Amino acid sequence: MRILLLAAAACAAAALTGCGSPKVAPHTASELEADPSLLQGILARCAENKRAAENDADCVNARLAVARLAAAEESRHTSERGAQFEREREQRRDREERSRKAAEGTQGSFDPYSSPVSTETPADPPKR
Repeated sequence: MRILLLAAAACAAAALTGCGSPKVAPHTASELEADPSLLQGILARCAENKRAAENDADCVNARLAVARLAAAEESRHTSERGAQFEREREQRRDREERSRKAAEGTQGSFDPYSSPVSTETPADPPKR
């Protein structure tokens, strides 16, 4: 009888421990990148308890997802800044070309082959 009671108690204990809350697998960094609201929630939870968050898999993955998103954003901005720089450089070149042409137009052209060597009138030739 005692053995039967011990076996029943062991079965009940095993059943109760099996019915506990199931462990939820931590979210991956890719999942968190794709779902900003989930990422915000996990970051808020991690900010509340910083000491526990150091080793929590969700918090580690959330920090990794934030770093990846920041790197992607920086990469996008870098290419945009490069394109903006090229547009501004082309505009500056156009302005300089227009101002150079305008300055050329106001000066008149100089033809060294048809212009006189000197603007002074020649002196009378020496008498012999």
